[in-house]
Amino acid sequence: MIEADVCIVGAGIMGSAAAYWLSKNPSLKTILIDQYSLLNSYCSSNDANRVFRYSYGANVFYTKMAVESRRLWVSLEKETGESLLAPSGLLMLMGEDENSNNFNKSSYRTLTQSKLGAEWLEARDMKRRFPQFASTEAVFDPNAGTLLASKCLSLLSSRARESGVQILDNTHVTSIASDSSVIIQTKNASDVKCGAAVIAAGPWSNPLRRENMVEITSTRQQVVYFNPETRISNYRSPKFPVFFADQYYGLPAVGIEGVKVSHKGVWTPVDPSEAERTVDPSTVEECRKVCQRFVPELADKPVLSTKVCLYDMTKDSDFVIGRDPQHASIVYGYGFSGHGFKFAILIGKLLAELAVGAQNSFDIARFSPSRIPVSPVLPVA
Repeated sequence: MIEADVCIVGAGIMGSAAAYWLSKNPSLKTILIDQYSLLNSYCSSNDANRVFRYSYGANVFYTKMAVESRRLWVSLEKETGESLLAPSGLLMLMGEDENSNNFNKSSYRTLTQSKLGAEWLEARDMKRRFPQFASTEAVFDPNAGTLLASKCLSLLSSRARESGVQILDNTHVTSIASDSSVIIQTKNASDVKCGAAVIAAGPWSNPLRRENMVEITSTRQQVVYFNPETRISNYRSPKFPVFFADQYYGLPAVGIEGVKVSHKGVWTPVDPSEAERTVDPSTVEECRKVCQRFVPELADKPVLSTKVCLYDMTKDSDFVIGRDPQHASIVYGYGFSGHGFKFAILIGKLLAELAVGAQNSFDIARFSPSRIPVSPVLPVA
């Protein structure tokens, strides 16, 4: 049996971020476990890019959380000399979907009241500033941008390893037992005895939680990258912003030579270990239709690549961050519901604080593992 002070289960972006923060304490022996190899293709965090935004409709809490997360991402960039966040702004286009339009308007009000620089753009402004898009009204969040997802993940895990965190990949965790200490039981390696455990297993978290804790549903999300070909320079950051268009979103060609387009909604529930990893042809056509309406030049461009990501959805789209209600030495971080990546640097810090019994640097009461979720309230991305 291996012994450690803290054991983290799951080496995706949240687990790796927690390992990074814990590695700052050299007196701690920390172990990071994953059922696959690091940076594996099953890891949803291991993708070209992710949205960073302040815009959260009327939800001031998440806007404040995004502001703090941006500060921490910038700090990590300064610490490492690496560029992780490509600024471009977020363009929220007014379309036919009223829920999306209301979200855009609420975001404008919240950002304006918070003095975070939101702009309301008329059609004539759009034509002048963003000619790649159809001329329509839009809200512009100037603080948004694109996180280089795979680079963020690789950097956090490598910094943790360099600072002494032991990484056990290809190690399948079967159960967690607890009494005076925590025992992480594995299928194909030595068990781990630790003083505290952090469970950040993403879509695989359900079997590792207690029955009275918030449940997640794993869903299959499909992403399409369109190749602008010779026009690529018009679709890079900062010239081309992140965009929301009705129930879809898109990202500039950052970290990949293609423009990402995907649906913001939730797809069919799946078993995360058996999910189909090929994107449906119908999804590609749906994304083309969105481009026809909002980014016309991309509509007939070839597909550069596609990807299937898994989301771990809670019923209310809020995260699960907190201690096991029956054993304070077990900490959970899961249920990030398709919009957690932007906060990963902050969430990793919060998980690390919980694991060592430190006071949390951000209010996490709404993320209680034992809450009773109500209805979905937030868009993904």
